[in-house]
Amino acid sequence: MFAGIEVKDKVFIVSFMDNNRYVKGIFKFYKEGLLWFLDHYNPEIIAVNYDFGVSSKLSLTNKAYSNLYKDIIETFEYRQVDKKSFREKEKRIFKSNVEEFWKKIIHKDILPADTPEGLEQRLYNLPKSGIKLNKKLLSQDKRFIGKELDAVVLSFAAYSFYNNRFETIEHEGGIWIIPRYTYVSKKEREEESSQNPV
Repeated sequence: MFAGIEVKDKVFIVSFMDNNRYVKGIFKFYKEGLLWFLDHYNPEIIAVNYDFGVSSKLSLTNKAYSNLYKDIIETFEYRQVDKKSFREKEKRIFKSNVEEFWKKIIHKDILPADTPEGLEQRLYNLPKSGIKLNKKLLSQDKRFIGKELDAVVLSFAAYSFYNNRFETIEHEGGIWIIPRYTYVSKKEREEESSQNPV
């Protein structure tokens, strides 16, 4: 299983994806609950959204990510991905940037995720990458849906890393692992879902 972790207001949102690109669950935790969850479910690869330097408003979020990232490495003995260790696939954690992936799959201006139009834009384009998401897994609370979709992209980044379908972007703090976007046609998506119903 592959995990993607996003944060909103000190709530950690986790998406779990299997090797067939099916999102198996989306969960919300405070930090202690998240650490318990990771201890019991032990995902193979973890991707964490890590976009620093955008605005001072994000400093608390970035601090929460930094602390979480360190805690996962220390508590569960995950190893950080770097350029020299791409081939190692067991118990790995890395930083990603979901905005870079959204830019690849949305060819128009990306609308904010906290608007109905921005959510619709993301929901419409997500399946084109082969991600299989049952929309019933998404929260009824509209404040969280955009971050839940980001967590789904992060779990897809973990899947993509494991299957060697990723790109890297260098930034000040190291590298981001971004899923390589490959368009999956509607016909292919329908054939896959008829062979493997959720």
